[in-house]
Amino acid sequence: MAGDWIKMRGNLWDDPRVAKLCDLTDQGEAAVIGGLYWLWSTADQHSEDGVMPGLALRQIDRKTGVQGFGEALVSIGWLADHPEGVRIVRFEEHNGASAKKRCQTAKRVSNFKAANAEVTHTALPDEQHSVSTALPREEKRKRREDTSSLRSEVDTASPQRGSRLPKDWSLPDDWAAWAKQTRPDLNQNETANRFADYWHGIAGAKGRKADWLATWRNWVRNQNHTKESVPHSQSMSFSERDDLKRRRRWEEMTGRKWPNEETFSGETIDTTTMEICHEPSCQSH
Repeated sequence: MAGDWIKMRGNLWDDPRVAKLCDLTDQGEAAVIGGLYWLWSTADQHSEDGVMPGLALRQIDRKTGVQGFGEALVSIGWLADHPEGVRIVRFEEHNGASAKKRCQTAKRVSNFKAANAEVTHTALPDEQHSVSTALPREEKRKRREDTSSLRSEVDTASPQRGSRLPKDWSLPDDWAAWAKQTRPDLNQNETANRFADYWHGIAGAKGRKADWLATWRNWVRNQNHTKESVPHSQSMSFSERDDLKRRRRWEEMTGRKWPNEETFSGETIDTTTMEICHEPSCQSH
């Protein structure tokens, strides 16, 4: 979303790829270039990375009035399919704030050279050094901007940038099977719901992952180990939470599992020392 103008080449009419679009759509150059203007200006207003969420190839045909225009753009490599809609290829190179800034800088340097070429060599011979050094500085700045833009394009195109968890994500069967084998104590449906709610709520780059299966595995491994996964501590009463804390503290101190109904052998746990008491006197506690 870089502004109210876009960069279009003056020789676009004679570009062989435009001629290819004309052949594929059976339309003239005026209709094809008009369609390109609509597509690029719309992307410039509504996208920062060239991705147009919700836009389909059929919509492009309808809005431009050129039948088969969307498919033709894909065939020449100017448009690509995207999970959220369509993506304009090499968008950052020709559109967006950085591309416009490079264009303005190049035009400013060109005008500066043209306006000062004659003056530098004739009317102002004593100031030749100051004028000639201004141009290299401008050119160096342009090279730095181009390098920065190239790095940005590489980062954007890299698969390591990752993707967001789909909005309609549901737990795959093989993921659930792995989680059940690794953490049989967990309720898989509730764990998956918390996983989806968490990552759908994370904005920006932190919400993108290169490997969602690995992220799910780490999520499952990092879930708190409890005797029962349902009910969770949020739904427990205060007394139940205190009792759970005492059990965990006893397990940490003794290195043993808290006895349940199946393994309980009549032993009594002294809540003062947190030890199992076998003496008859403990039975009165």
